[in-house]
Amino acid sequence: MLSQQASSRKDPDSEREVFRGAGSAVLSWAWFVVAVIILVDLAVQGRDHAAVVTAVFVLGITGVVYACAWRPKIVADSGGITVMNPVRDYQVPWTAVSKVDVVNAVRVHCEPAPGAARGKVLYSWAVQSSPRATRRAALRREARNQPRPRLTPRPRVLQPPPSTAPRGYGELPDSTKEALERSSADFTAGRLAERAQHARRAAARAAGLPPTGGQPAPTAQPEPWFANLPEDAGQVAGVTGDGPTPAPGPAAGNGAPAGNQAAAMQPVVQWAWLPIAAMVVPLALLLLVVFV
Repeated sequence: MLSQQASSRKDPDSEREVFRGAGSAVLSWAWFVVAVIILVDLAVQGRDHAAVVTAVFVLGITGVVYACAWRPKIVADSGGITVMNPVRDYQVPWTAVSKVDVVNAVRVHCEPAPGAARGKVLYSWAVQSSPRATRRAALRREARNQPRPRLTPRPRVLQPPPSTAPRGYGELPDSTKEALERSSADFTAGRLAERAQHARRAAARAAGLPPTGGQPAPTAQPEPWFANLPEDAGQVAGVTGDGPTPAPGPAAGNGAPAGNQAAAMQPVVQWAWLPIAAMVVPLALLLLVVFV
């Protein structure tokens, strides 16, 4: 374990972060335990054709649970965002991220490809937001923003701003209250948008580009601050909404083709062959065992 001094010097944006639904992980582990118990029982007591069919059927369900519940996640590292869905993986560099928002699921908006009018929108299978969770988060924000009624009138005195007002004993900071009022999908989208913003600024400084102007975005912004980002078709949009940030990298006049630079900013799509095999192979074995 790192000491407090060492951990304070560590850049959180350089670490690997994994976002996934807690319910899917719990469901997966529960089924894995049940599947192991069933398979062990069949291996000890099963000796007929029905035991073989049951074992293959359990393996098929396990493959589906692994591909659709356990494997999906969002990974953020120094290179970009990796959206891992049941059968496909999307690797998106930070320079290709134009916006991150939540509409029933976390969505990553990508910059448009050369000649395209709009960029791709990648939906995450792992982090989803139900209408009930959205309503509960909205009710918590509304309840916190409403002033508390007083039973007896008090003389009106000048109060310091909320950011500088001293907190009472046991009272949580405003940033902590805001985090508790947001759903897991909102928190994931906000964190991804924040890392994209920081990566763009670091790339702009490394490339020697002039700053875009404006002050950094405050930590507490109106909800949903990450969903109101501009989407420009021809430019890379800044995550804070203070204006588009030019895409870092070598200019076309330096000898590097502009097409190669634009292609490097596009997401990379790969088939996930392991979860595909985990679902297809048991299904083929089940058909072979049943009909042969």
